[in-house]
Amino acid sequence: MQQVQAIPTINRNSHDIHKSDLYLKNYGLYFNHLKYTPINLLELGIFTGGSLKVWRDYFEYGKIVGVDIFKVNVPDSSGRIRTYQGLQQDKALLAKIAAENAPEGFDIIIDDASHIGELTKKSFWYLFNHHLKPGGIYVIEDWRTGYYKKFIDGRKFKQVGQGNSPRTILQSALDRYLNNIQDKPLLTKIVYKIRKLTTKKKFSSHNYGMVGFVKQLVDELGMDIITGPEGGGTAQHNQNCKFLSMNIYPGQVFIFKNYTSELSGEYINS
Repeated sequence: MQQVQAIPTINRNSHDIHKSDLYLKNYGLYFNHLKYTPINLLELGIFTGGSLKVWRDYFEYGKIVGVDIFKVNVPDSSGRIRTYQGLQQDKALLAKIAAENAPEGFDIIIDDASHIGELTKKSFWYLFNHHLKPGGIYVIEDWRTGYYKKFIDGRKFKQVGQGNSPRTILQSALDRYLNNIQDKPLLTKIVYKIRKLTTKKKFSSHNYGMVGFVKQLVDELGMDIITGPEGGGTAQHNQNCKFLSMNIYPGQVFIFKNYTSELSGEYINS
């Protein structure tokens, strides 16, 4: 019987770190293959800097960089931790940080900063496109703030109706009827058009704050279809998806950059 190798645990080591056990378990799962490599890691939003110490201890050969809206001094005898003060959406600052610490791109970027959808989106696309290595991992933490009714861009969740609506009852009847008139092409065509017109095409969803932003990211996984003729695109060549995969957990999103997505030095003002 083959023995399953245990995933090394990411330990808090008495550091002041505000990450749940589930978060640390997932990090151990996805970061394990990089544990003994000289990686470059950037974290947005570091509070007192405890998480930077955790990453320093876990990645024994890694360079650990953090940025926060407040000035944070992290005592570090290893010399592998570096901190900056500034806003997560400040592209000039992010470009400076990347140039000084990871000119070839970061291996891991973690966003634990504002948890505001608009700001998270700005820093995500800038860093993902320009300063995350192909094959790199981008993690968005605490994306469920969009469900908090008192959060700056959150809203109370409104339950969407489920079950048998008049539309679904009608469609079920039409489907049964279609099965019985397959030998009547003209009638089948008419009933099929009715079926198409009555099919629900849009599904309501909670789209506030970080929740809405994360749902937007799902569209990137369909970009090859969106830009191709199947999706009504006009591009001569289908645009490849920038994501290798996107794994969503309660509170965390892990996005793996496609190996075909090269770093771009272009500065975007959007």
